[in-house]
Amino acid sequence: MTTPKIPFIKMQALGNDFVLIKEEDLLQPLTEAQIRRIANRREGIGCDQVILLKPAPGVDAAISFYNADGSEALACGNGTRCVAKYLKKDSGLIKTPSHISRFQKEGEEITISLQEPRFLPSHSQGHCIDVGNPHFVLFVDHLESISLATLGPTIQPPEGINVEVAQVTSRSTIRVKVWERGVGITPACGSGACATGILALKLGLIENPPVYIEMEGGQMKVEWGPGQAPLLTGPAEFCFEGMVELP
Repeated sequence: MTTPKIPFIKMQALGNDFVLIKEEDLLQPLTEAQIRRIANRREGIGCDQVILLKPAPGVDAAISFYNADGSEALACGNGTRCVAKYLKKDSGLIKTPSHISRFQKEGEEITISLQEPRFLPSHSQGHCIDVGNPHFVLFVDHLESISLATLGPTIQPPEGINVEVAQVTSRSTIRVKVWERGVGITPACGSGACATGILALKLGLIENPPVYIEMEGGQMKVEWGPGQAPLLTGPAEFCFEGMVELP
């Protein structure tokens, strides 16, 4: 019996990569095993997250995020920007599991809104914040002084948390390394950029927005003020499209 194939689109934002699949192309919901296979860089397409697109009233698209390990995520800034690029519109609305994001394109740059931040009780080593998904941010004097590969897995609560190590390098710039729950170390993380930028502004480490976040994959811009939804700006790119056979 021939296994049916489904169409997919591969996209990336600063090295953070995604496989987009339309819900209407599926005969049945994706399983965790199928998501892990799609995300596998040796046996599948390879990605940090699988994004499922579906129509919804009042918005241009509704999306769900699935990490490489098959677990579900509630927010993803870079993934949302990739979907905005895919929609080929100058502006619009995208419904994510945590909020409705507004997006706008200006040339190659795409700006999206994230959920208003919720500041969580501080960890003994750093600061915790929720921008649709939870983040732990540790500000250090020297980025290379911390092993993120060691720190990320060791401070995980039962529900998991994304981990950023950040170094303020100028009055408007922060270097950041990120470890994503369900994925591991990634070249970039949009919600992580927002979490770091917001905390830097709240703590007075940077006086005024915008904050420029430099990650391994490139630079993003974060804008935020108290009582406002954070804005994230950066590029997103189409990689390729094809058909995948699900196990």
